Amino acid sequence: MMGILYNEWLKSWYGRKVWVFIIVMGVFLAGAVGLSLLTQANLGDPMNAAEFAEISVFMFPTFVMLFGVVLIAGAIAGEFANGTIKQLLIRPTSRHALLFGKWFGNLLFSLFMFFAIVIVSIVTGLFIFSTEGLSITEMFSNVFEMALYQLPTVVFYIALATLIAVLTKSTALTIIITFAPMFFSSLVQLFISQYEWSKWIIVSHVEFFGNYYSTDMAFGAPPFESMWASLAFLLAHIVVILLVAHLVFKKRDVL
Repeated sequence: MMGILYNEWLKSWYGRKVWVFIIVMGVFLAGAVGLSLLTQANLGDPMNAAEFAEISVFMFPTFVMLFGVVLIAGAIAGEFANGTIKQLLIRPTSRHALLFGKWFGNLLFSLFMFFAIVIVSIVTGLFIFSTEGLSITEMFSNVFEMALYQLPTVVFYIALATLIAVLTKSTALTIIITFAPMFFSSLVQLFISQYEWSKWIIVSHVEFFGNYYSTDMAFGAPPFESMWASLAFLLAHIVVILLVAHLVFKKRDVL
């Protein structure tokens, strides 16, 4: 199993153009710094390091989710399309172990990139913006708390992309179908939030950060009063999605 995870890590790092993602994120980070400095100069309202880090950690996880979906699409659907999946299946490894290694390995890689962005955002803020009156320890704690509230959404979309990739065996369809709820879930939630039954619809729980951390972003009240109940509901769906993906992959014809 460790060999499969290591193999997927190497493929993600060297074979799936992670450097493009790093360059894109570097450009966005530089743009965020420039825009923040420009706004600060025009309005005369100085931004401190904590504010910059919090804005960055609020915005950038969306790009990590997009990147994670592209990674898992390439890891599963891409290998079906290229025929390289056959070379993996002839090895003395079960299909369950192979699929687990793919989605879990790419999830770990996505989370690594996620927290790397969080740390770079904090360090950038500390070097460029004011730290006067700030507690660095409290700043790290607050920003990492923001990041943790966004993790359930990241994990959900990578799990969903795993299922779609197994079902369609198409990289393009996996990306398109997974991106659809990513971009339209908030709109759907807006329309159904007025109904009592909406709390039992998974789309109401996907935006975990907006529901339980930045509540001003939520459409009405959170679906469940307890954050932990909502998290358990979301994780249950993730487990079901991955179980279905494993069952389908077990029976999937690779020819």
